[in-house]
Amino acid sequence: MKTFTKVTGPLASAAAGALLLVSTSAYASIILTANLTTSQEPVTATSGIPPTNSVTGLPRPLPFGTATFTLNDAQTALSFVATIFNLDFTGSQTPTDLNDNLLNAHIHAGAANAATFPVVWCFLGAPFNDVNSPTAGLASDCTAFSSGVGGTCAGTWDAGEGNATTLTAQLPNILAGRSYINFHTVQNPGGEIRGQLVPEPATLSLLMAGLFGLCGFRATRKA
Repeated sequence: MKTFTKVTGPLASAAAGALLLVSTSAYASIILTANLTTSQEPVTATSGIPPTNSVTGLPRPLPFGTATFTLNDAQTALSFVATIFNLDFTGSQTPTDLNDNLLNAHIHAGAANAATFPVVWCFLGAPFNDVNSPTAGLASDCTAFSSGVGGTCAGTWDAGEGNATTLTAQLPNILAGRSYINFHTVQNPGGEIRGQLVPEPATLSLLMAGLFGLCGFRATRKA
C-alpha cells in the first residue's frame, strides 16, 4: 500500500505555486489519485474510527475504494473515476442491511488545514453540482455493480461549477493537498470512507522541477 506524507506550511504553498506555474507553462494534464479507507475519516470521542457494523451489530465487510482525477491542460475541468467496494449503491445490494446504504458523495476542500473541509462539489445526492452530467436529473454520477456490492462513479467538475464555490477557486487548495473525496452512508452520514487527493509520481516530478526552477529564479533575483 502506498503511503503519502502531507506537506503543509510555506513548502506546501511554494509547491502549490510551482505546480500551478509548471502545469500552466507546460500545458500538461495533472493526474491525482485517492485511496479511500475508513481510517482516514476523523476519529470521534465516542466512536473512534467510523463504525462499520450491520444492523444486527455484526461487522460488515470493510468498505474501500480508489479514485483517479485528471485536470485538463487548460485547468478548466477536473474529471474523475472512482470504484467503491462494500457500500450499497442501490439499497438492494444488501437488502437486509440499511447501514451500508450510500447517501451521498462529495469532494471536500479548504484553504486552511483542518480535519474536515467544506463540501465544494457534489456528484451524488444533493446539492448535485455536476450540472453538465447526462444524469444530472438523477442527481448521480454513479452506477451500481451488476453483481456484488459497490459501484463506480465518473464525472467532470467544470470551471464554473461548485457548491457555493467554483473549480477555479478551489484549484489552489486541491493542488496544495487540502482536498479529499468522501462517501457518506446511513450509518455514517458524516462520512464512512474518504481519500485525500495526491499527485501521481509523474506529476510530483513535474512539481519538483517547478520547485527547483522557482528556487533558481528567486536566487537569481536576489543575486
